[in-house]
Amino acid sequence: MIVNKIKLIKLHHILKQINKLAPRMRKLTDEELKNQTQYFRKQLKAGKTVDDILPEAYATMREADYRILGEFPYDVQVLGAIVLNEGAIAEMKTGEGKTLTATMPLYLNAIAGKGAMLVTTSDYLAGRDEEDLAPVYQWMGLTVSTGFLKGEEKDTAAKKRERYNSDIVYTTASSLAFDYLFNNLATNEAEQYLRPFNYVVIDEVDDVLLDEAETPFVVSSSPSLQSNLYGLADRFVKLLVPKRDYRFKQDEKIFWLTYNGVKKAEKYFRVDNLFALKNRELYRHIILALSAYLTMKKGHDYLVVKDKVVLLDETDGRLKNGVQVGTGLHQAVETKENVKLTNMQKTAASITFPALFSLFKKVSGMSGTAKVDENEFIETYGLKVIQIPTRKPVIRKDYPDIVYLTIADKLMAAIGETIRLHEQGRPVLLVAGSVENSEIISELLLNDGIAHNVLNAFNAAKEAAIIKEAGQEGAVTVATNMAGRGTDIKLGKGIKEKGGLAVIGTEMLSPRVKLQLAGRAGRQGDPGTSRFYVSLEDSYIAKASTNRQKRHFRHLIKKKEGGKNIVKLHNPITKLGLYQLQTRVASNGTEARMRTNKYQIALNIQTRHFYKKRKELISIKDLQSVVDRIINDVLDIYLNSKKEWSYLDLREFLNTHVTYKELEIPKNLNLNNQSEIKKYLIKETKKVLKQHKKALINKKQLNDFYHQVILASLDRSWIDQVDYLNNLQIYASAWSFSGRDADYIQQSFAYDSFSLFWDKVKCDCFDKLMLSQIKINDKGQLIVVFN
Repeated sequence: MIVNKIKLIKLHHILKQINKLAPRMRKLTDEELKNQTQYFRKQLKAGKTVDDILPEAYATMREADYRILGEFPYDVQVLGAIVLNEGAIAEMKTGEGKTLTATMPLYLNAIAGKGAMLVTTSDYLAGRDEEDLAPVYQWMGLTVSTGFLKGEEKDTAAKKRERYNSDIVYTTASSLAFDYLFNNLATNEAEQYLRPFNYVVIDEVDDVLLDEAETPFVVSSSPSLQSNLYGLADRFVKLLVPKRDYRFKQDEKIFWLTYNGVKKAEKYFRVDNLFALKNRELYRHIILALSAYLTMKKGHDYLVVKDKVVLLDETDGRLKNGVQVGTGLHQAVETKENVKLTNMQKTAASITFPALFSLFKKVSGMSGTAKVDENEFIETYGLKVIQIPTRKPVIRKDYPDIVYLTIADKLMAAIGETIRLHEQGRPVLLVAGSVENSEIISELLLNDGIAHNVLNAFNAAKEAAIIKEAGQEGAVTVATNMAGRGTDIKLGKGIKEKGGLAVIGTEMLSPRVKLQLAGRAGRQGDPGTSRFYVSLEDSYIAKASTNRQKRHFRHLIKKKEGGKNIVKLHNPITKLGLYQLQTRVASNGTEARMRTNKYQIALNIQTRHFYKKRKELISIKDLQSVVDRIINDVLDIYLNSKKEWSYLDLREFLNTHVTYKELEIPKNLNLNNQSEIKKYLIKETKKVLKQHKKALINKKQLNDFYHQVILASLDRSWIDQVDYLNNLQIYASAWSFSGRDADYIQQSFAYDSFSLFWDKVKCDCFDKLMLSQIKINDKGQLIVVFN
């Protein structure tokens, strides 16, 4: 807190400079104010930095916001804007106006013409903010767009290029991730549309960089052959008896077949040894099927929507459309749910949000709850968190959690409190821990005749509309943890006098999510309350409790079942245990994210290097020297692979890698001299290339042929490399059980594989150069058939 106060003193010094300029900006005519943009651009070209011009630029944009939008940013909003320019995170509470705050740093960092982005969590929020704020940016002479098409028209590289070349771009993190991947898979410069990343403001930064940190965004290659073992394995695991045939540690999500289970599998599948090499795939499918039943729960981890398994983010209740669980588990879940299996595909390209945003020169973020995880932001991303004071004091009352023995007791108490507040005319936001629980709570409310809205993954499209109504008199809104982030709940007439919005939680949650939900009430000095109801049967507690805690909780529940009148728990020891459990879960989550980031380091480094080389090759107009170098290097690789060469070896090499034609190898060729063999092979490769050239119309088509061959080899080899690195993560993590350093194993294997990667690319390219068939179609277009 002391560090934060010292930082705020420095920020207030800059704020005073900005405030001093306000009267001068107010006196400027519209034309003079608009001309400030050109004035700032000249200053930047003359050598000044964005920090040098910040006070005057912020004062200018502040006045522009007032004239065009009718809103003059408050001092606290300007403080947040200063933090955002510094490449840090501004923690600003719900309702403090983060959207308007971002206009100042976006304007400042876009003036130089290198681009500025605001990245948020949903298309709706990005589209809304761009539409609302475009008038002020355009008035100040800047271009603005969304990173995605709003309409139904077909998107093209040219349209994307135009949008991303705008001075300011509003987009979503997922859209940007996929655009980055597809941009780097383009086969020519005309299909590429992204310019170098410059400056970004990440809205809801904790959601993007923490909650979504472990989910990679993947572009898949062509599907591989589908296994027929999923159905057999699924039918088998349904026959298994818990504890006798398999063991399952729920809190760690670890399971294994017992001796009895192994023998049952061998008898069922009629194999002698389940662990024999030839049965490796069978065993893998049994484990996948078990995992589908033990670790993937419908309503918590996924939903079945229109006969498709769609993953569910339990932290916010949103569906993760287009995302699959890897390594075949998704297909195992589909088999379990008896829906059509999707194809198994190799990864052509992938990236995580931490890797994506590390590509920007300057990163900043906004959130209402980032301070809780400040250490992780600093250690992982180098991002400091500065708490911005609220414009008005927070008068919301956050009551202590109430702990119940059973889920039934807890829900009855929460519903009872909701009915009581509803009868008083106060609006209630009733938060469920999962989609499944939101449906149960909705049914209970209907049984009591309470009209309400439900906000979960099934109706996310209506999210903004539902949240806007949530502050009206007597409104009851049942929501998952998503609860309309990015949209303010504004109180209806007379609601302040009745006590404001009441937030009622029905699950134990992480401290950060709990703060997010409580923060839905009490915006801009409004009254409000928050209270969370917890039971010892909640899945959060069941999964994370130690064995000692579980024994204690079971003892309490048995006492109630034995006739003891225990409903609520006031025992300090129990509450302390729950606090420790909550802290341990948060710590485990941090460790898991940091572990994932460590594993991603090798892939990120290799990806950047690969994309850089790929881009360089695309831009080369004459690839002949590159092709000559590839041929020379590949011949060295093959020649050095053998100490002695025979005529038979040489013929086999020629027919496998150079030409399918039968060649007469000179009898006088000295096979003991590698340089002579190399000269002979170079001569033969030139003959093949000469034949290729005859089939082409001009030099441009020859270069197009070279481009196609080299890019095909690069991309094919890269798919195998990414697939290897993804599997390596699973393989390396197992080494920790034997006391080995899993990080070292993973990094060393990754380094060794990348050392060999470029040789593989060259060898594949050599084969394609020599053995491909070239055709020119009726339109004069080049057609290359790879053998």
